[in-house]
Amino acid sequence: MSVRLTVCGSAGTHPGPGRVCSSYLVTADGTDLLLDAGNGSLANLQTVRDVADLDAVVLSHLHPDHCADMYGLYYARRFHRREQPPLPVHAPAGAADRLAALLGDDGPDAFTPWCAFVDLAAGDAFAVGGLDVTAFRVRHPGTAFGARVAAGGRVLAYTGDAALTAELVAAVAGADLLVADATWLERDRPLLSGIHMTGLEAGRLAAQARVGRLLVTHVKPSNDPAEVAAEAARAFDGQIIVAADRMELTL
Repeated sequence: MSVRLTVCGSAGTHPGPGRVCSSYLVTADGTDLLLDAGNGSLANLQTVRDVADLDAVVLSHLHPDHCADMYGLYYARRFHRREQPPLPVHAPAGAADRLAALLGDDGPDAFTPWCAFVDLAAGDAFAVGGLDVTAFRVRHPGTAFGARVAAGGRVLAYTGDAALTAELVAAVAGADLLVADATWLERDRPLLSGIHMTGLEAGRLAAQARVGRLLVTHVKPSNDPAEVAAEAARAFDGQIIVAADRMELTL
């Protein structure tokens, strides 16, 4: 069974020229799992998949650059020509109420019956079709998670937004592909602590976790992704790929 990753959004914090915010479609054996739905990403998703065909969504946390396009996804499914069962959305506790607050007259139950929110907790393990998903906590403001997604003996690890910690190294250890937050550059220090990684830190994470390949992503639009990848290469001697919108990779 092959596992395919499609980058639907690769920018961090806010969209930039030619890049929208974090979102990744993981596909295996007819199963489609969306990791995050950052602002602008729904447009890219729809170039490769009908929204009615999604099997589940995982929201790593509730910052807009990771969840804002849940509104577009909600409307796209609500007014779709084809009936669908509620879409499972695994997200931090309280996500449905927080997101529904912007839907006005539709009220707190606005997402029902098109989206079925499931509270996500560290250590949660669940299957989405042929994909096995395990959530883990990461260090980032608010409640934030990363995820390991496994199928056919292959593992993708997604950090979401995360600072480099020993716990993160353990959570992503041995992954075939590490999709890592690499927002910042070392030359911009001092930086806020406990929020994101630099390219160098993403490389250190990949090296310490002994992953197969590193995909650097969530790069701040004012930073050059190639420079971020060059930083990562100072610490990781494996293959480093620069995430770009609509890129497809096979594990």
